[in-house]
Amino acid sequence: MKTSMRTTIMIGVFLALVAIWATDTQAKAKTRGVRAELAVLKARIAQLESAVEFQMRRQAASIRPFPVGGICTDPCAVDSDGDGTGDCEDSCPCDAGHVDGDGDGVPDCLDPCPGDATDACIDPCRMDSDGDGQADCEDPCRWDPANAADRDGDGVADCADPCPDDARNDCFAPCPLDSDGDGTNDCHDPCPWGDGTMQPCSMGSPTGAPRR
Repeated sequence: MKTSMRTTIMIGVFLALVAIWATDTQAKAKTRGVRAELAVLKARIAQLESAVEFQMRRQAASIRPFPVGGICTDPCAVDSDGDGTGDCEDSCPCDAGHVDGDGDGVPDCLDPCPGDATDACIDPCRMDSDGDGQADCEDPCRWDPANAADRDGDGVADCADPCPDDARNDCFAPCPLDSDGDGTNDCHDPCPWGDGTMQPCSMGSPTGAPRR
């Protein structure tokens, strides 16, 4: 009787230990999954910050101290292309004919792809900005033709990783990204996505030598 009870207790203890081990394993797996998601989220935030910083620099470089014609100019009283519509209401204030070269219903002055009615030039799955043979929608480093590397193994390519040597992305890096791989970090690069892409440059040329 005692042996049977002892066996029952041992089996119960064993099952309890197995349950604890399984719960602990699941908890660790969930923790690793959360950490990986956080690493990817931090990388995306860093990319957005880089893009916003570039747009702010580009805007600051293009701001004029006064409107063309002086501070008292009324844009609705000016008709630059002479088509009878004031500039403030004219979608193409410098094109009286509102030319639509590809016939897609969008005037060339507003058309992101004026020679293509399908607007393929802004479709990331039909663009290859770095010319590496991989479409932008599938390319983790769409502006860097070099093979994507992931030094810390966090699933985020180094070109988009704010902390390429820290899988948790917990490092302090105020200017971490180099999207085009030219050796100049995005926040200092006049052309953070290269000067051969659809992306505009804010000024000059990149100071780093592109790795092409």
